[in-house]
Amino acid sequence: MNFKTTYILFGILAVVLALIAYALFVGPSPTDTSDWVLPSIQDKGPTPLPTKDIDRVEIERNRPDDQKTKIVLVREGDVWKITEPREYRADRIAVEDVIRQVHDARRDKRSDAANKPSQYGLEPPAVIITLKKEKEPQRQVTLNVGDISPGEASAVVYVNSSDRPKEVMAVAKKELDKTLGGLDDFRARDLLSPSTGDIQQFTLTQQSKDKIVKGPIELKKGSEERWSYVQPNYGDAQASGTDPAATDKAPSNVQSVLTDISNLRVESAKDFVKEDATDLGKYNLDPAKDDLLRIEIERVDEIATSEEGKKEKKTSKVALVVGVGKKVDDKRNEYYAYLDDSKHKDIVKVPAKNVERFLKLLEKPDALRDRNLVALRGQPDAIDIKTDSWGLLEFRRTSSSAPGPRGLPAQASWKLWRGDKSYAVDENAVQNLISLLTAPNQIEGFVDDAAEKGKLRLDKPDAVVSIWSDSLPAEDKKKDDKKDDKKDGKKDKKPEPKDKTKPAFTLSFGGLSEGKVAVERKRGDEKRSIIVLVPGKVRDQVLEGPLAYLDKQLPSFNSDRFDLAMKNVTKLTLTRDGTTYEISRDKPESPWKIEKPADYAGRTADRRAVEDILRNLNTLRAVMIVDDKAPSDAKLTEWGLKDPRLKAAVTVTKDGKTTTYEYAFGKEASDKTGTYLRTSQQDMVSIVPDLAVKTLERELLDPTVFKFDASKVKEVKLTGWIELQKKLLGKNAPQKVLAFKRQGGGWESVPKDSFKLDANRLEDFLKSLSNLQAVKFVAHKAKPTDAHGLDVAKDDALKIELTLEGEKEPLTLTVGKPDGDNYFAISNKLSGDIFDVRKNIFEKAKAAPAYFSGQ
Repeated sequence: MNFKTTYILFGILAVVLALIAYALFVGPSPTDTSDWVLPSIQDKGPTPLPTKDIDRVEIERNRPDDQKTKIVLVREGDVWKITEPREYRADRIAVEDVIRQVHDARRDKRSDAANKPSQYGLEPPAVIITLKKEKEPQRQVTLNVGDISPGEASAVVYVNSSDRPKEVMAVAKKELDKTLGGLDDFRARDLLSPSTGDIQQFTLTQQSKDKIVKGPIELKKGSEERWSYVQPNYGDAQASGTDPAATDKAPSNVQSVLTDISNLRVESAKDFVKEDATDLGKYNLDPAKDDLLRIEIERVDEIATSEEGKKEKKTSKVALVVGVGKKVDDKRNEYYAYLDDSKHKDIVKVPAKNVERFLKLLEKPDALRDRNLVALRGQPDAIDIKTDSWGLLEFRRTSSSAPGPRGLPAQASWKLWRGDKSYAVDENAVQNLISLLTAPNQIEGFVDDAAEKGKLRLDKPDAVVSIWSDSLPAEDKKKDDKKDDKKDGKKDKKPEPKDKTKPAFTLSFGGLSEGKVAVERKRGDEKRSIIVLVPGKVRDQVLEGPLAYLDKQLPSFNSDRFDLAMKNVTKLTLTRDGTTYEISRDKPESPWKIEKPADYAGRTADRRAVEDILRNLNTLRAVMIVDDKAPSDAKLTEWGLKDPRLKAAVTVTKDGKTTTYEYAFGKEASDKTGTYLRTSQQDMVSIVPDLAVKTLERELLDPTVFKFDASKVKEVKLTGWIELQKKLLGKNAPQKVLAFKRQGGGWESVPKDSFKLDANRLEDFLKSLSNLQAVKFVAHKAKPTDAHGLDVAKDDALKIELTLEGEKEPLTLTVGKPDGDNYFAISNKLSGDIFDVRKNIFEKAKAAPAYFSGQ
């Protein structure tokens, strides 16, 4: 190779290197191959900077049309503020959107850009955005924003960054649009408070150009999140409720007002009208010329922790002044307004719809008054009612340690104390009292003139009710779990509220007028009280005496109300219509036998009737309690209990011990609600439903007429059909007699072949007789009369005689005349009894003997 060739090759190599160098200069920087505009701060970058750590944002605008402004946003705790060009509250979401867009900016791969910053408006950049972490270790990154390409959907923004200072990148405009806004885009749109929960107090005042003032209406949040009036002195306010968002009515609860306050906001950046205005009259906000509404609140700005570790609220007061005398213009339903700042008067526009209800409230300042007579935060557990008539009634909620029936969980219940004596109560009655006192929106009016107290008879109230909530100490868990079967009246330890002097509410009830009653309501131990008007039915319930609350479930003799057989009962005694019946059994599985009266001695009693009577007595529930103490003889006579028309006694034998429970039933109550009752278990007299009495009047005899195995019948004899015989043979015709004998596996007539028998028909008839029950007993120890039609020789009666294997005496049954839907009947198994049997069993057999031939 000669020198000339060598020079040529070196020249070519130099050209190639020059081209590579030029390409590197004008093309993308090779220092980072990712698409991130700020790769160093990403999660996988060398020095990550999470967005949550960024606490300062600086936005510098360098173009003349931007007036070269600088916006500085600083985070204090969870709140962002604008500190330059001057201090404003910042829109947290808008700031965090900028941080996120800068932090997450990526190159648009569809767009290429040469490394010529001046070509893309980056020398100098139009906007410089700096994200800083001012806490140690400090950190900051910068995004430089240049020109924007034409178009909308495909538009890009040209940028470079502190990570890639020599590289021009194109980023989709929609991914950096939040960075392009002006100062107003970062200002907080809410004017008073973005959160209803931060508002601790609010005051509304309206002043007209004629110096007529409405208000102030001032409400403040107190303990337990409770709101009350400061001005006017109206007491408690309604905290929450259903309130339609209508502008033609005043709000009815505090939560609605708080929502309206938080809705006071600038709807768009263009509604920030003028900063540091000096001519307020231009915006209908001159107090000397215009009608103004002032809305002032105290809000929580920060919850800090003290040196002692306690949470402390840091609050501030802020006020909005709205020019409500005239709207912005005829086209837009808006008012001018400004935040009342001693240094700045920044004019904004607010929608009129967000202001109207404040004006309505000023017209009706009592619209927020608490209309709940009693509003408890917890569960009521102690109630005292004091009246001149009944003295002091003390209700206490208790928790039974014993399980409920059938293993159900123990249920909380109530007891009533009168002095040192406790009573079981009717849970429904106590719950009705609680429901009536705590029903929402009970208050129908207010009496604010203290001079009216005497006229309303509140100086000497008819009743005083004190209510405690979640006040009783926890019960001793080591209590005996055995169920207490002692009757009411035992000395029981009464649980008392932890602080008896501080009921949640005290209600004093005055006189009744036009269906309403005045109540002086006092909350807790507050000295101040208010007078309200509530429906008269509340007073009626409060004045109900103790008898209305006593447990109407009368004491039982068998603790297991689900025991249908009443297994521990050994004897039942009933006295009715001057006759005493004694029914007993040896064992639970033994039949009930009648011992008295002597005429029935040894006969079997109807098991179902006896057990129905026992269940009824064991589960008696009063319609009402008439007296809770032993009545006088005069009262006993008045109620028919001096000489009761009906008495019952139940003897229970358990663990070798015999106890008798007695029941005396008197007259029917004058209002027909039931019958007077007194038991040996209680002094009280009650009224029980008439059904209880009717059960005791049931037939006691076992209604079984026959009970046999139909296959054991060996002979059948049927005598009757006298009327049919007379039609066929004349008036002196004898009764028709059919006789059948079981022969082998079938039946034959006697005499043989004297009757064509349908054996299946006969078998069905016998089966219907095999467990024959009397429908009812018509008479005992009585002889049939012509009305019964039981004389086979002259009446159209049917006599049935059945001979069973191993039995000498046949079973007999004579069926006579109809008795409604039944037939009168007699039987040798129920000697002396006339009873009814079902007509459908005998009707066809009585009609003609042909029935047994299958015709």
